[in-house]
Amino acid sequence: MVYKQSVEQEWSIEEQEKSLNIVVSTKLHHTQLEVLLAHFVDEYGTCNKDIYVQVSEVEFNENNVISSDKWKKEIAQHVFILDALKVKELPIFNRNHLKEGFTIHSIQELTPQDIDFIEKGENVWFPTRFHPLCYDTVATNSLILRHHKELVGWCVVLPSTNQLLMYDNLFVKERYQSLGRSLTLFWHAILLQLEQTPMKYLTFVVDGENEKMLKVLRNKVHAPLIDYQKVTVFKLMD
Repeated sequence: MVYKQSVEQEWSIEEQEKSLNIVVSTKLHHTQLEVLLAHFVDEYGTCNKDIYVQVSEVEFNENNVISSDKWKKEIAQHVFILDALKVKELPIFNRNHLKEGFTIHSIQELTPQDIDFIEKGENVWFPTRFHPLCYDTVATNSLILRHHKELVGWCVVLPSTNQLLMYDNLFVKERYQSLGRSLTLFWHAILLQLEQTPMKYLTFVVDGENEKMLKVLRNKVHAPLIDYQKVTVFKLMD
């Protein structure tokens, strides 16, 4: 059921035995968020159920946090759509961070030994959510990173639409982790996208806890930015 109140937003409510799940369908600017959350406290705060609210914000800046102590942030995901050609030209990619024996290869070049190494490494040196072999189909610009002969990372890209590729899985082994290496691997995948496909745009999701990456994006991403939304789930505190 869809509701529209004086706060000028629309939302749907799914009521379960122990929870009230509210999904706001209207995309918000940050200035509207606290007013809306305060409305939900007034309207539903005494229902004796756990209250969850999912909202989507459309402005990307470093100040989009709420001051209310009534709500706990459960999940935050930043979804970006960028112009691939403009990303390629960003000054951040002028420096090569892949020295000292690092090489980049197509994910199609994984050997049987690499695959065994990956399967045995799940939840040992990479979390399950970064497993590079869990996909039915990957785009041709999906890459792996080696240090000498050792597999140390990957960038897995997925077909999305006829104009858009999803950069779904960017990972570098902890011993070799640096934001520069990850971004250089990402950049090489974008180069291949532009050389090998007609796809003009790319999309990816950044977890709200990844402040290092978000800080880089806040400073660099505005020129190629086509679309953005921050999807957050809040829980009303007892």
